[in-house]
This record gives sequence, structure tokens and C-alpha cells, in this order.
Amino acid sequence: MPPSDAPMHDSAHLENSGTGAPLLLRRWRAIPLEDPDERLNAAMLQTVLALSILLQLGNLALAWFGAIGIDRLALGMAGFNVATLLACLALLRRGALAWSAGLFISASLTLLTLAYLRWGLALQAPQQLLQLVPVLIGGALLGRGAMWATVAWLVVLVAVGGWRDATVFMHRPQQLVLVGSRVIGSIAGFGLTAFVLDQALASLRESLALARQRGHELARSRDRLQLEMQEKERQRDQLVHAQKMESVGRVASGVAHDFNHLLTLMLGHAARGRATTSLEDAHEALIDVESAARRASAVSRRLLDFSRMEEARPEIFDPAEVIEAMRPMLRQSFGPGIALELALQPSPGLVRFDRAQFELILLGLAANSGYAMAEGGRFGIALGHASGGMLEITVTDTGCGMDEAVRERALEPFFTTKPAGQGTGLGLAVAANLVQAAGGGIALDSAPGQGATVRITLPLAARTLRGGA
Repeated sequence: MPPSDAPMHDSAHLENSGTGAPLLLRRWRAIPLEDPDERLNAAMLQTVLALSILLQLGNLALAWFGAIGIDRLALGMAGFNVATLLACLALLRRGALAWSAGLFISASLTLLTLAYLRWGLALQAPQQLLQLVPVLIGGALLGRGAMWATVAWLVVLVAVGGWRDATVFMHRPQQLVLVGSRVIGSIAGFGLTAFVLDQALASLRESLALARQRGHELARSRDRLQLEMQEKERQRDQLVHAQKMESVGRVASGVAHDFNHLLTLMLGHAARGRATTSLEDAHEALIDVESAARRASAVSRRLLDFSRMEEARPEIFDPAEVIEAMRPMLRQSFGPGIALELALQPSPGLVRFDRAQFELILLGLAANSGYAMAEGGRFGIALGHASGGMLEITVTDTGCGMDEAVRERALEPFFTTKPAGQGTGLGLAVAANLVQAAGGGIALDSAPGQGATVRITLPLAARTLRGGA
């Protein structure tokens, strides 16, 4: 058991972060710089410093074991170089890129100055390719000024080294010519390298500037598009809200009208019952109040069912019995000029449906028919069989009928031909939704002056099908 939670946390952290070489590699690359270009430059400089340290340590190791001859000055310069390179690496690991590059170039030029003064140009010629490293570092990290200043310093060192060699070979003209060619070649090499590097870096910086400008333009375009999308989303939300409020207003006005009518009926029946002294009349008044209340409940259920706020509660029942029990309520929905005709026998069988929803569908259809037969007529409900083990409920009236345009939109939510405030436009839409959800269907047939016929099909209950078989 570990003594505390801390070691467990640390070990888990190491386990998640990785161990061994991958962990060291991630730490090696982790330089605290925000700018991505600076991180790339820092990675390059870090690699140069690491290789330079290894090279100097290798030379010191060879000199220690006597593999190469080296004097004390060279040994001291190598030690100073290693110390300087380590200092540059420490600065770089702290995120001081410019200080690290500046110290590297300064130390390199200082050591080269001592080397050219001590050993001349001839011994430095094989290493002049490595002497271009400060030029590259200066141009890439510190800019054109640092690069050309480094090149100028190297040119001066070449001239000094050439002068020292010339003093040694003063009486040997052939060697003097060789020294002169070395000086010219070295200066030309440094100058040409610096020129090519300067042009390449200038082109690269221009490309980076254009890329950054393009990136800023794209960012601004993105921001504008986001603002436009947000504005369009806000406008869409406002439109949806306005449509919802319009729908709510239409529904509220229709429901309010229906409820006001039903409340007036209930108050009238209640007043009639309170004014009479006959128990029979009072009982009849209460029945009328109950009938009006059930119709008000049907209106409320119609709205709730359409909004999906109330879940269906299916049960198995005989539609003929339910419709027969609704006869008084259906009769109450019509005026004295409308005849009620029910053809319910023999019963086709049982259905599985929400009984309350079944009742409100028929009440809604009766209300629509009553509105269409203001001058009187006939309202009928008939039961029968349909193909595919279905029960068919046929609801007919002899009202004014509907033209093709109205008939095609009759099942749309909130569509109504009634005056404003006298209908919700939900009756047929609710009926269609409920019937289709139960696996049935609804069809409407009507023509102007020929009344309307609504055919509703519902699946027969399974036990009915087994009993018939």
C-alpha cells in the first residue's frame, strides 16, 4: 500500500504522459513560445546547439585520449565553446530565443576571431562551411541586419587571416598567390551565400506576410459570416415565435368561443334547474349541464391531443356500444331541425383505441356537420367491415358540402372556413393524427351542395379476428 495519494497521482501522470524516449522527446520539443513561427525557429536552433555540443565534446574526447593533437589554447577555446553552447541552450529552453541566438553568434565570432589570429586563413579554410552557421542563424532568427553584420565580420576575419598567412610566406611568391586566391574565394563564398540566403529569406518573409494578411482577411470574413448567421438565426427565431403566437392566438380565440358557448349553455341549464320546483325538470337540467360539461371537456381534450401533451390510453371496446351511449350527447349537439341516424347493428367487432379520443373525434365531426346544416338536415353514423381486417366508421351529413380547394386542406391543422373566433381548425386534423397513429386511415368525400362523408378505418382487435375465424 502506498504511503499517500501523491505518489499514485504522479505515477498515473507519468503513465498517461508516456515514459522513456517518447516522454523525453516531448519535453525536448516543449519550448515555451506562443508564436508558431518562433517555435519552429527555436526547434532549429536547439538542434544546431545540440549538434555543436556533441561535436565539441567529441573533439575534447579525442584530444583527451591522444587521438588528435591539440594545444592548450584550442583546448580552452573548446571548453569555452561548450560552456557557451550550454548557456545558449538554457536560454532557449526558457523561451529567450533572441538572447540565445545573439549569444551563439557573438560567441562563435569571438572564437573565430581568436582562431584566425592564432592560426591564420590556411588552417580555417577546411572549416569555413561550418563558419556559415552563424550567418544562417543570424539571417533566420535575427533578421537581415544581423546576417550582413555577421558576414562583414567574417570578411574582416578572412582578411586578417590572409594577412597573417602572407606575413609567413612573404618571400615565397607562389604561396602569396595561393593566399590571395583563398582570401578572394572565401570572401566571394561568404558574400554569395549571404546574398542567396537574403533573397530566399526576403521571399519567404513576403510569402508569410501575404499568408498572414490572407489569414486575417479570412478571419474577418469568417466573423462577418458568423454575425450574418447569428442575425439570420435571430430573425428565424423571431419568425417562428411570431408564427407560434399567431397559432396560439387562433387556437385561443376558437377555444374561447367554444367555451363561452358551452358555459352559456351550462348557466342556462343551471338557472332553469334552480328556477323549477319539479324534481324531474331539475334532473333533466342537471343532465343537460353534464352534457355541456362533457362537450367542454372534449374541446379541451382536442387541444391537448393536438399538442401531444396528453398520451393516449388505448383499450379494447365495441364501437357500436360507445356510439349508442353517446346518442344523448350527439343529440344535444344539433338543433331540432337535424335528424340523428345511427346504423350500428350488427356490430362489426372490437377495436383497440383510446375511448375518450374516439368520442371526441365523433363529437368534433358532429360539431362540423351541425355548422354545415344551419337550415337542418340529417347526420348519420354507420359501422361496417373494410378490407384487410379493418372496421369502417362512416359519418355523413346533408350539409352545404365543400369544394375541391377546401376539401384538400380540410385535414390541415388550424385550417377552418368558419369566421374568426368561431373555430379552431383542429377537429379533422386531430382526428387524422389519432387515427393514423393507431394504424388506421381517414378519407373525406364532399362536393358543394351534396353534403360530406368521412370514412374512418381502424384495425379490428386481435381477439375479434380470432373469434371471427
